[in-house]
Amino acid sequence: MVIPEVIGQDGATVRSRLEELGLTDVSLLSANPKYSAVVLAANWTAVSIDPPPGTVVASDHPIVVQLYRD
Repeated sequence: MVIPEVIGQDGATVRSRLEELGLTDVSLLSANPKYSAVVLAANWTAVSIDPPPGTVVASDHPIVVQLYRD
């Protein structure tokens, strides 16, 4: 599977998109030190994804998406 470009999309859309690709180990983390956890992912915006877009991974490879909100 190829990691898609998700920067700028809301967290709920990102999670759905990655799961639809068949990726099974997706973590959504806060990139804002003000918040320790992501609650209501739709209210957060993706600012990074690791591995980066275009990387080919197995379906069970860990994917970490950093999300931001004010």
